[in-house]
This record gives sequence, C-alpha cells and structure tokens, in this order.
Amino acid sequence: MAQSTGQLAVIATPIGNLGDLSPRAAQMLQNADILACEDTRVTRKLLSLKGLRTSAKFIPYHDHNGKLMRPKLLAAMSAGNLVALVSDAGTPLVSDPGYKLVAACHDAGIDVITIPGPSAVLAALSAAGLPSNRFLFAGFVPSGQKAASTAFREFTTLPITTIWFESPRRLGSTLQLMYEEFGDRLAVVARELTKLHENFHRDSLKSLKNFYAKSVTPKGEIVILISGANERNDEFDKIKLTSMLREEMQANSLRDAVQTVTQVSGQPRKKIYSIAIDLNSEYKKKT
Repeated sequence: MAQSTGQLAVIATPIGNLGDLSPRAAQMLQNADILACEDTRVTRKLLSLKGLRTSAKFIPYHDHNGKLMRPKLLAAMSAGNLVALVSDAGTPLVSDPGYKLVAACHDAGIDVITIPGPSAVLAALSAAGLPSNRFLFAGFVPSGQKAASTAFREFTTLPITTIWFESPRRLGSTLQLMYEEFGDRLAVVARELTKLHENFHRDSLKSLKNFYAKSVTPKGEIVILISGANERNDEFDKIKLTSMLREEMQANSLRDAVQTVTQVSGQPRKKIYSIAIDLNSEYKKKT
C-alpha cells in the first residue's frame, strides 16, 4: 500500500526465537511496498514461518550493492512508497551498512521510523551480569592476530563494558589475545541467544581462554563481553578473589600476592588484603 508520502521503516527481526517478532513489526512487513533485505531468501523464509502474506517487492540491499540500490530506493520512497529495511537477524544498522540509506533519507527529507526489537548486543548485555550503565559495542573482532590485538588495545583503558561479535571457530584464539591485551578480567561468552541452547559462560578471561582452548568448537553465534578497566564493583566476587589469592600465595608473600591480585582484578586493595589475612589465618590453623 503506497503512502501519501514515502517512508523508511527500520525493522528489527528475530535473532533466533521467532516469537520475538513484534506484532507491529509483522504488520509493517505485510504493509510495506518494498522490503529491502540483507538476503531476500532469509526474509522470505521468516515471513513464511510466521504465516505472513505480503505483496511487497523484495529487493536485496547489502554491502556489495548499496551504492547502486540506494538511489533506486530513494526514488521509490520519493514516489510515495513505504520501504522496510531488514537484516537477516536482529536490528539493522548494527554491524551492517544500513546507516547509509538512513542518512540518505534524512538528507532527502524522507521520514524514517524505527520498529525496535531483538538485538544480540542488548540481549547479551541484559543477561551477562556485567556493568550495563555504560557499555561500548566494538563490532566484529578483526580477522588476523595483529589487527585484533590493535583493536583490543583501543579499549583496554576504558572503565566500561565492551561487547564483541566473533565466530565460533576463532573463539579460542580470540580469548587468548583478549587475555594478553585486557588482562585477567571478568568476561562472558554468550552463545545461541534466544535459541534452545542459549548459554552464558561467565568467568575470568584466563579461565575462559583455557576452557575454550581445550573444548570442541562451539556452535552458534558468539557474543563476548568484557568488564571495564578498574571497575569498582563486586564483579570479582569473594569466591573468585579467594581463588586468585590462594594461587598467588602458594608462590609469593602475602604482600606480593595482594599487589598482584589488586592489579589484575581492579578491586580495592583493602578488600583484597582482608581476604588475604583470612586465608593466612586459615593456613596457620592448619599448620
């Protein structure tokens, strides 16, 4: 159905669970004149699985054809058509080139509306148990060890949670690089979000990189979240700090152990020293 004035609707689609498609998004998909899709086959399958019927024209819009397709989509909207922009999964413009079309619409005076919904970034953050008052989505981890290490260094001093996308086959090597650049911070590997085997593996980067170095390659999309530098919170809980101190105190003095754990965890020295004193007293009782 053509609109009296053209419009672009940016529509979020499910990242796994089909039940996450909102009624408003479903209605907009049905009412659109044109569906600009990252992959038309994926969008057709979504509509079929949800039992949605549409007379819309399906047009591929992605990184490789964006420069060619933008003028055509702008012309269609200028002629009064409603264009719905969708990615294969999640919210468009998050790690895809859709923002160029949105920017072009604003420049041309064409209305842009958003139909919010699923996002792997926010889904992972909401259930990770890391500070969420401030966070940064850093996108996909660059391919190549040097490029990845360089990217990580940009964020090592930020006191905020950073969020990354990664492929399952590179997870082990990426966690190793993250450990080398970020140090042993609390982190979360989120996998298969909203799907049947959704999983959140929350531990120190050291433990995570050791675990995935030995395990079989996991399945599904991966989101990695890393706590910020020098976070003054309880993310390294007493059990984790106690374990770290016990390991350090086996080979070092109490003072050196406290200093090391303080630097690694970013927790107050007073808090760590108190735990170390308790451990030392416990050791003396045993001997």
